[in-house]
Amino acid sequence: MLCALWLGGCATTDETAPACDITARTAAESPADGIPAVPPPARPGLLLGEGDRIRMTVHGQPDMETTALISAGGAVTLPLIGEIWIGGMTPAEAGRAVAAAYRTGDYFDAPQVNITVDSYRSHQVAVLGEVQKPGRYPLETRTTVLDAIALAGGITETGARRIIVKHAGEGRVSFDLDALVSGEGGRGAARPLGGGDIVFVPQAELFYIYGEVRRPDAYPLRPGMTVMQALSVGGGVNERGSRERLEIRRRDDQGQLRTFEPALTDCVRPEDVIFVKERIF
Repeated sequence: MLCALWLGGCATTDETAPACDITARTAAESPADGIPAVPPPARPGLLLGEGDRIRMTVHGQPDMETTALISAGGAVTLPLIGEIWIGGMTPAEAGRAVAAAYRTGDYFDAPQVNITVDSYRSHQVAVLGEVQKPGRYPLETRTTVLDAIALAGGITETGARRIIVKHAGEGRVSFDLDALVSGEGGRGAARPLGGGDIVFVPQAELFYIYGEVRRPDAYPLRPGMTVMQALSVGGGVNERGSRERLEIRRRDDQGQLRTFEPALTDCVRPEDVIFVKERIF
């Protein structure tokens, strides 16, 4: 499930609660990633490849309707003409090539051949990690990162807001989910996915809230989350608790566990344990 962007900033009271950077950053924005600002022009339609199942029809010749699987070499076997190579073509280009083969073989004078795709096995994207339905999905149209996540049913409650994309034959890039949703995901965000690409949603970092709150538990940490927002995620302070009597238990850079009293505007860090005490009166 796609979640809303947390708003609001964070303040700091001491060195154990440093300010958070809530600026959406996109690793794909560096020119070194090799991703063009505008995707190169593409031929209309996806290209046929190994494992795709096609359906051929010839206008006025119902007995010629055929389904065939494209081989590793890019060929299919069709009635009368036998084996013909169509790998790397669009369906429209393949239809014209097959029609030309029927004319050359004197089987039909002016055949109108239509090639459609029953299944695009050569053009699949893997959507993995914290999504509702991880798996492989066919790319039948221009598909972006957000489209792929939607195909997988959306992100789970424990999913992170940073999405990792591995383009086939290239390095990996990452995107801030909230920036993608708002259309500010950077130059690589609109790049369509290709066959063999992987979209991975890691598990979100967690914080813990206990004591006098309505729903004590572990929760995903959102970028820029403050103590006030963390209390809200936990259902708020109950009738016995006090927002003025809070503790955070946190490990410092040396791994030592430290306890301090935060302000409501302080940032929450991964693995923080927020404890809400009882009211004195």
